[in-house]
Amino acid sequence: MRLAQRRMPLGEDILLARHGSNIAEMTQDRKHNLTRARLCDGSIDTASNHLVNLNAMASLTPAERMSKVAENYTEDRLLVSRSEIRFMAKLSGIWLVASSALIIGFGWAIYNYGDPEMLVQMMNTPIM
Repeated sequence: MRLAQRRMPLGEDILLARHGSNIAEMTQDRKHNLTRARLCDGSIDTASNHLVNLNAMASLTPAERMSKVAENYTEDRLLVSRSEIRFMAKLSGIWLVASSALIIGFGWAIYNYGDPEMLVQMMNTPIM
């Protein structure tokens, strides 16, 4: 039975090549897809965990791009956190409900009190 081998992120490989035994600690920043290394002298260095291929990104279909965004959302690697997205969705829902109630209220008022002669009379009435 073969033991499962853990794949080394690309950033770890890059940082090991840069600094070798001067690395005190390495951590993964999954949100930004980076490997962060704290060196023995206290400084910090980072390296990306993926190679950027602009041609490959341009050739993605919209469905593939959306699946990548959905994957990044579930793994909380987007620039905006999931809690911020949920907060904005709740705020948008509240705004939608309040706007709908206001529009329905105005429609109801115009329907019930929208007599043209009454509106002309209201516009001509002097304000005291």
